[in-house]
Amino acid sequence: MNILLTSTARRIDLVNFFKDALKKVGIDGKIIVADPEYNAPSLQAGDENYVIPEQTDTNYMDAIIEICKKHEVDCLVPLNDWEVPEISDHKKELEKLGVSVFAPNSSIVEKVRDKGKYRELLEPFNVKSPLSYFNAEDAKRALEKQEVFFPLIVKPRNGSASIGIELIDNVEDMEFAYQHAIQEIKVSPLDGDTSRKPQDNIIIQEVIEGDKFSVDMFNDLNGHFLTSFARKQLGMRGGDIDRCITINIPELTDIAQQLGEGFGHAGYMNTDVYFNGKDYYVIDINPRFGGGYAFTHLAGADIPSAIIALTAGKEIQEEWLHQKPNIELARHDIVVPINKRKIMEALEE
Repeated sequence: MNILLTSTARRIDLVNFFKDALKKVGIDGKIIVADPEYNAPSLQAGDENYVIPEQTDTNYMDAIIEICKKHEVDCLVPLNDWEVPEISDHKKELEKLGVSVFAPNSSIVEKVRDKGKYRELLEPFNVKSPLSYFNAEDAKRALEKQEVFFPLIVKPRNGSASIGIELIDNVEDMEFAYQHAIQEIKVSPLDGDTSRKPQDNIIIQEVIEGDKFSVDMFNDLNGHFLTSFARKQLGMRGGDIDRCITINIPELTDIAQQLGEGFGHAGYMNTDVYFNGKDYYVIDINPRFGGGYAFTHLAGADIPSAIIALTAGKEIQEEWLHQKPNIELARHDIVVPINKRKIMEALEE
């Protein structure tokens, strides 16, 4: 079995989890790694390693399909926000090649990538999300009516990697942050990620103060809910979890199951959930593996083994779907030498 992990960046840990999983499930195969940066640390860890075009490049999918054909890829797991819409749009083409694609369908990706419509999206599941406004005038009116209060947050509707995000505590700052976000979107991949104009791709949102959690849900290829995991965030770095503690809170488990069953997506999705002391609010939904999965893996879960088993039509072991609670974990960096001889170009010049 050959597994393709795309946009792996620094995630050597995930590459190794999949390598270990092949051995655990008892299947021969290769872990193929692809990333746009030739010096991405993960390109030193795969059995085959490819440099691919940027996720927003028009040749991106050509490279992915070429790798799938060359290596008769059985399973594809995307790891980056920018690429998931493209891969979802080409799921049928990939499936015709015999590739099991662990990514949601396009309709789900489009919905969860628009933070401005979360209340409309989540209300049928009885899941809360913050109040959001599409322009400064609407936010001002809401403030005057005392519908919301400062601080507020300005951010792109299809945001990723903390681009264009700014906390504000007065009207003057709100105007500046709104204009600044427009400029940030114009010079980032966010602009090519949506048909909306930059000024229509911004929300001003109420801030939920309190404990912050990362909550994951995992479905099989037919969209049947299998499990969920939750971690309390203790520290962040560069928009990713740096320190956390695994937890099993019934309310979070219920939210994850409501979303997993309601979306009926294939594969892994990650959410940020904040608790204000009374209610839980979904802040963000990522249609891919979140960076926090590594903590859950070290706490006993094994989703790579589950993915391999699902692809092979084998039985999933129940123990793979559970993490131990109250395990405190922290991330650390390692340094790897870049050996260019390990890396190939997915598309020849």
